[in-house]
Amino acid sequence: MKVLVFAKQIPEVNSIGFDPATNRIIRENVPLQMNPFDRKAVEEALRIKEKYGWETAVATMGPPPSAEIINLSLMMGIDRGFLLTDRSFGGSDTLVTARILSSFVSLYKPDLVLMGKYSLDGETSQVPPELAKLCNFSFKSSISKLEIAGDICTAEQDAERSIVTYELKLPAVISVSEKINRARAVKQGTPDMSGKVEIIDSNKLGIRISGTTESPTVVAGTERIESKRKVVFLESGEKVYEAVLQIIKTRYAGAIEKVAITEAGGKGIALGIAVSDSIVSMEIASKNFELAQAEGLSTVMIGNIEPAELKGMPANGYVFVREGESRCIAQFIAEYIRKSSPKFVLYPSTVDGREIAAFVAAELGLGLTADCVDLRIESGKLIQYKPAFGGGIIARIYSKTDPQMATVRPGMFRRLESVSEFTVEEMDAVACDSNVKRISVVEVPPQFKPLNQSRVVVAVGKGIRKPDNLKEAIQLADRLDASIGATRPIVDFGWIPRQQQIGLTGISISPDVYIAIGISGHDNHVVGTRYAKKIIAVNSDPNAPIFQYADYGIISDSMEFINGFLKYLQTQ
Repeated sequence: MKVLVFAKQIPEVNSIGFDPATNRIIRENVPLQMNPFDRKAVEEALRIKEKYGWETAVATMGPPPSAEIINLSLMMGIDRGFLLTDRSFGGSDTLVTARILSSFVSLYKPDLVLMGKYSLDGETSQVPPELAKLCNFSFKSSISKLEIAGDICTAEQDAERSIVTYELKLPAVISVSEKINRARAVKQGTPDMSGKVEIIDSNKLGIRISGTTESPTVVAGTERIESKRKVVFLESGEKVYEAVLQIIKTRYAGAIEKVAITEAGGKGIALGIAVSDSIVSMEIASKNFELAQAEGLSTVMIGNIEPAELKGMPANGYVFVREGESRCIAQFIAEYIRKSSPKFVLYPSTVDGREIAAFVAAELGLGLTADCVDLRIESGKLIQYKPAFGGGIIARIYSKTDPQMATVRPGMFRRLESVSEFTVEEMDAVACDSNVKRISVVEVPPQFKPLNQSRVVVAVGKGIRKPDNLKEAIQLADRLDASIGATRPIVDFGWIPRQQQIGLTGISISPDVYIAIGISGHDNHVVGTRYAKKIIAVNSDPNAPIFQYADYGIISDSMEFINGFLKYLQTQ
């Protein structure tokens, strides 16, 4: 039995520069490293080798210097290492990359392929499911625990509001989350193994491909994201709590706008996908409606959410599919696209939504842009804006193929509500065998309310210092009728469920008020709070970056603020 890891060499995200004069990323002299998620996949392969005796291999696609991460993998204990390199591979987007990798899978014939859930430079999550679709392997993403028995792999998936356990029949592709393990260091004295790296070019793969010309997506430019907020520091003492309460009581978001849905026109269809979450689906439908109006299109949504949960959804029609498995829903959507030829398709950037979108893209050979934070139509093209390199840079992308497709980051777009009802067409899913079986679902504990369902969010960072202090933070959130969130380090410490993580590797939020307590304010966190109406930052360091992204600042120790606020609320 063989396990193969696909890894990627990337620049250190925090060392990336940006030239505002040219709107270009500066990569010169930036240190390179193995993508951190991929290193965890390498570690998991080594654990499979140690537990089950499987052969292990790591492969990367890139220029010759990329061989360094293969050398690192071999030094960690991997059996074989491959560098897939050819000038013709340059400029490949996710779909073409998946095609090249699938050719190597056919050559090496692994039983299991492991990958990181995404790379920090691109942040798409698309290559693993596209690869699985092209290879006809079972697939699940964002896996935090893995066990193998015979030809069955049991995997725990971190979903938005739960941990879901699946059984996958081998062969399979699995993308791993950051929670799955802690990658080992190379033992001191381990010799260099760069001489063991096997070179694979297009001739050995038996393919003729041009990454530049055959990639269906095009990066049209990049821009640096700058905060337009101007922080006002609040007085210390009891008055600060009174001021915060007044900010919370103020209603910053207007009422959900009511819209009228006109009869379906003849100019075509704007298609949206409703899976995972009804609130996120309403956001998708709302943006779909706005774009459709600008182009004179009728709006259709397809999904597996009960129609009653989507009351007020702005759409002409809803195709309700009774199916829960991602690949089978994707097959239905692909068939619908073939028949109806929509102008564009919008998916939620959720665990299920990303899988479904990538399966459809691979099935139909379409371009796909991931995790968009804005969408506009220019000259008939859907221009897609997505964060990259830790969220501090936005890439402007369009597709050369039709329909143009994008996954949309939750919390980015305002919700609209229709004054009329949409029609419902109930359909059975197409015949589909995904070789994936859902075994169990464990929901997030009820004290952790969904972040996208509260008008106030309280979030904590390393400034709370120890896990016992989280109790007071949760108590404060409860008293303010708020949801409790956290930065990635707090989640990595295991102090709070991953479903409460805010930021690039968590979720985006758009509450009326966001209170950031003890949070430093790096790009990969603030990208998830950009659309909060008002941000209050609490930090003991007056030079903390978070104040650059806040409307109000409070210079205070985190726990002094939390405990003082709780005492103040007891008097109210």
